[in-house]
Amino acid sequence: MKIKHFILFFLSFLLISQVAKTQNLLNLRITINVQNTTVGEILKDIEKQGNFFFAYNPDNIDQTKTVSLSARDIKVRDALKELFQHEATFQQVENHIIINSTPKSEAKNSFQITGHIANSSDAPLDSAIVYDPENEKLVISQKDGSFAFDFDTNDKNISLFVRLRSYKDTIIYVTPGNQRIDLRLQRREPSPTALTPIGTEDAELKLKDFENLSLVQRLVPPEAIYASSNLNTEKIMPVQFSFLPKAGTNSFVKGLRVNHASFNILAGYSKGLSGAEFGGIANIIQKEAKGFQAAGIANVVLGDVHGTQFSGIYTMDLSNVDGFQVSGVYNSLRGTISGGQISGVSNTAMKTVNGAQVAGVFNVAKGKVTGAQVSGVINIDKDDVAGVEITGVANISKKTVRGLQLAGLYNESSEINGLQLSSLINLNRNKTQGVQITTILNTTKALNGLQLGLVNIADTINTGFQVGLINIVKHGKYSLEFSHNETFPIDFNFKTGNPRLYSIINLSAGNNRLGFGYGLGSNFPLNKKFTFWTDASSTSIHDSKKLTTQGLKLTMRYGLNYDLFKHISLRGGISKNYFIPQKSLKKTTGEILIASNTNHIERALQNGKNSFWSGWFFGIQISNLF
Repeated sequence: MKIKHFILFFLSFLLISQVAKTQNLLNLRITINVQNTTVGEILKDIEKQGNFFFAYNPDNIDQTKTVSLSARDIKVRDALKELFQHEATFQQVENHIIINSTPKSEAKNSFQITGHIANSSDAPLDSAIVYDPENEKLVISQKDGSFAFDFDTNDKNISLFVRLRSYKDTIIYVTPGNQRIDLRLQRREPSPTALTPIGTEDAELKLKDFENLSLVQRLVPPEAIYASSNLNTEKIMPVQFSFLPKAGTNSFVKGLRVNHASFNILAGYSKGLSGAEFGGIANIIQKEAKGFQAAGIANVVLGDVHGTQFSGIYTMDLSNVDGFQVSGVYNSLRGTISGGQISGVSNTAMKTVNGAQVAGVFNVAKGKVTGAQVSGVINIDKDDVAGVEITGVANISKKTVRGLQLAGLYNESSEINGLQLSSLINLNRNKTQGVQITTILNTTKALNGLQLGLVNIADTINTGFQVGLINIVKHGKYSLEFSHNETFPIDFNFKTGNPRLYSIINLSAGNNRLGFGYGLGSNFPLNKKFTFWTDASSTSIHDSKKLTTQGLKLTMRYGLNYDLFKHISLRGGISKNYFIPQKSLKKTTGEILIASNTNHIERALQNGKNSFWSGWFFGIQISNLF
């Protein structure tokens, strides 16, 4: 019993609280102040103020009746109610308001109205829409121009609105009863200066895509789509129940309804939504959806969406979304989204994303992204990104990223203003204004910031540094240093990177030992010829015959460089050295030994003590030879 009460309360709430938000001629406000004026003159005055037209059957509406009416800033609907003393009904169709008098009695028998539609040359016209807004019936003329309506005892005030593209609209009034009507439509003369409205071609393309969707073709009568596309009118339905769009005699007019609460046992189709809709299989809307949609398989909307959509498999919107798409498998959007797309597999947005895309596998955005892309495998965007891209495998951005790219393996962008962080590769095709961090490779054209990785490559460095094993600046500097010092007769250093901070790969040989090391250095120019420099390195010392590790040598060098020729310079200076023997080779323990002779490493190995000494070096350096 409590459940029944809740359902009744819920339906009552929807009936009371939902209000139509579509443009309505009957809601326009006018001002009337007339005394002893005919109904016909008053209607003309209202037409002029509202820039629309009235249509009515002169046999049922007394135009000569004189009335007095005074009202300021009143709705057209309320003015008409006062004018006709609540003895007429009003229905908007396009730019017309149809007035029907309230009948005194109703016919007791069913009847049929048939007819034929032709042009001025009596050639039959097919695809003409014949619509009775009062009784909500609609038919479309056949190839031979024929049409037929079935009416029952509840149908009254029959006014037929006839529309066919390229022909003038026609409204006729019919007295209930079996009869045949022959209509001749007049062709609309095109204006020589008329221009195609902006967006018309795009709207027609979207409509064609909507009609070609497999789900729409299987569930929605094409006549219903045709009618909704050609009639700019709608009927508000507080509550609607449906089994299938094709079920029922009124299936054609479902594309003219805007529902506040819609319950579709299997699937439903309507012109719009302003409230909540639930579908066992699918919800299909041709115009705008405002509110909430939930479907077992799919939500499909041709117009804009303002609200949230939930579906078991997919959601497809062909216009813009202001809200959220949430699907079990994928979301597809042809327009812009301000909100979020969340799916188990993929999200696709053809235009701008203002918000978040969250997917189990991949996200694709062809417009700008302002917000976040988060996926399990890959994020792809064809325009600028301002925000965050996070993925398990790769981020690929064709333009500028302002923010963060975080990937399990690979990041790619045209330009980065922020941070690129990955486990393997960061690729930036133009300028890096920020930081690139990876274990293997960072590459960019112009660097204004920091590259931290095993291999760092930049065309130029404006401001910033490279920190890695191999740092390459294509338009920067590299050098080969051959020197001799107190420990090794042969000492080779390969230097790459920015003169302000460069990396060093070191190879030393002599005295039955080999050294392999890495370090960092910096230059401080004094004048055109002389440069003061310093570097720090760590070198692993090995036995040259057995290649066993003997210890670690830490070195700090201070030197002076003299440019002898364009690419060749002399260099020399002093060093501070600290050697730590391998633990397995230490024979005793004790205080650090300050040695004075030249065989510092040998002595440290013999007595097992750490050794500290001051040294010297001199040599030659070749820079940017190729």
